[in-house]
Amino acid sequence: MRRCGHYAVLSGREGQALAMLAGDLNASQIAQRARWSYGSTLARLRELLRSLGAASWPQAVDVACRTGVLVPPPGRLTAPLPPSPLASFQAIAEGEPFQQVAVRRGITKATLGAHLSAIRYRARSEGNPAAVFRLHGVPGLLNASVPPCRFCRTAASV
Repeated sequence: MRRCGHYAVLSGREGQALAMLAGDLNASQIAQRARWSYGSTLARLRELLRSLGAASWPQAVDVACRTGVLVPPPGRLTAPLPPSPLASFQAIAEGEPFQQVAVRRGITKATLGAHLSAIRYRARSEGNPAAVFRLHGVPGLLNASVPPCRFCRTAASV
């Protein structure tokens, strides 16, 4: 729960889907593991985005980690992450669209893709949502700031 008093309420199925998404599974793999139809899985994942007020899967995991819905295991880096790829990745984790990140940072989409790939490689993950989850376990990396509450739109802290 946030200090503003708002919190996200997820159904058991939504929580299960979110945990699998953070565990580096894609929608097809989630459907197979949960024994749901692919269409049902996509509908549940879309509802999960709505419940968390997120625009993308990485942002959904980011919001869940910041609000305590998901708690990543503690982690540490063996070497610091390069600042430019990390800045690109943080923008994606906060829900900024891919194209907008590239334009704002003055880089090509190919360079942005390379930045995200480098971060995923360092986080040992296949997808951005899992990388977000793993990097939230590293103190002060992605969890340094708290996004505004989607209900009251204030910069409430956890």
